[in-house]
Amino acid sequence: MVIQKEKKSCGQVVEEWKEFVWNPRTHQFMGRTGTSWGLMIRPKTENLDVIVNVSDTESWDQHVQKLNKFLEPYNDSIQAQKNDVCRLGRYYEQPDNGVLNYPKRACQFNRTQLGNCSGIGDPTHYGYSTGQPCVFIKMNRVINFYAGANQSMNVTCSGKRDEDAENLGHFVMFPANGNIDLMYFPYYGKKFHVNYTQPLVAVKFLNVTPNVEVNVECRINAANIAIDDERDKFAGRVAFKLRINKT
Repeated sequence: MVIQKEKKSCGQVVEEWKEFVWNPRTHQFMGRTGTSWGLMIRPKTENLDVIVNVSDTESWDQHVQKLNKFLEPYNDSIQAQKNDVCRLGRYYEQPDNGVLNYPKRACQFNRTQLGNCSGIGDPTHYGYSTGQPCVFIKMNRVINFYAGANQSMNVTCSGKRDEDAENLGHFVMFPANGNIDLMYFPYYGKKFHVNYTQPLVAVKFLNVTPNVEVNVECRINAANIAIDDERDKFAGRVAFKLRINKT
């Protein structure tokens, strides 16, 4: 006997989709909670593929233009006007203590901290014109996130498989060692943390094997971020494909 599966109405499909986008019972957005956000990369590309044809300016100029726009708010002059010089290695806590402390102040993240990936006075256009591209990693904003008591945070990157690791070659990170300072946390939300500037980690790939697709994975390492949860393969990490074409 064949049991036919009941066909869902258009209304049911719409309701299920709405619940997937935002589930008020579990407080999940797209199947995830506010404590399970992952990482993102810039330049923002379709399917997380960073493909560069070194000799074809048009293939990478779009990436350069996106990065110029993305990094503009990080200009040192803008940061000096809007944000504070904070003490390294300490959370920038701003409790209300019974009186509304609004808006919250934010710590400076200056573009110059990105070193050879800052794009400042850079004739190589973030390395895209020479086949040594910079990719920027940022963590999604998570309200009231703490890395852990007196714990540091950093981003690490590697090839997903042995052959990827071999083809990936060497790379450097800015700030050094992919460090994300504690002073950028906690984040109090868009409404209260008006000028909050998300910290970034830039990865400059120095000698990727040309004409080969390389699978790269970057992870955020912090005590309060689980990166090995099989139920959420994107928690605390991002995977993307990198290909440098040379003739």
